[in-house]
Amino acid sequence: MSRSSCTTIALALVLCAGPAFAQAKFQFAVPNFRAPDSPDVSGMRLSLLWGENQSQRGFDAGLLSLSETSTFSGMGLILGVSKIDVQMSDGAVFSLVNWHKGRDAGFNGAFLNLLHEPSGAFNLGFVTVSDGSSGVDFGGFNMSNRSKAQIGFLNVTDEIETFQFGFLNIAKNGFLPIFPVFNFPRHTRATTSPHPGKQGSARVAPGAATDADP
Repeated sequence: MSRSSCTTIALALVLCAGPAFAQAKFQFAVPNFRAPDSPDVSGMRLSLLWGENQSQRGFDAGLLSLSETSTFSGMGLILGVSKIDVQMSDGAVFSLVNWHKGRDAGFNGAFLNLLHEPSGAFNLGFVTVSDGSSGVDFGGFNMSNRSKAQIGFLNVTDEIETFQFGFLNIAKNGFLPIFPVFNFPRHTRATTSPHPGKQGSARVAPGAATDADP
């Protein structure tokens, strides 16, 4: 076999094998360096001070780290900041600070949760702040635009779906806007006409003929 043929075969094998090794099983990351240098990890990432990739599936461990990814699923134990830019599809993240800018489903546990749309998540933290719809918030101070339920010392939301339980509860749609111990949404009653038989009746212009005219 000629040398050129061997070279061609070797290049073909490298090109075919590339996609198979696109996802790293293990990655070690520090500022400005990661090994292997893959944007996608399906396995474990260990970051020191800072780690960044595009997709993280599996186990994410960080030591004094800003651990950053776009999409996440699995388990995260971060002694630092967990930053997810797009989505956490499932799993759980425990850190000092959860800074999640997209949609979350699963479990968020941190001293400080700064979340965007954790509508499918249970959020546990000393402080949990969501600028979108939240699932269940449990902690010291909970604030959101909308929550399914809030349990904490101080609960604040524009719209509560089920209940608030805490020292002080604030909800724009609550049975009272501010109430201690508990709060729940007020239900508006549908308005009905005092003359049920006349609902939907059309007005007839004077002099116009109707089916009842002889």
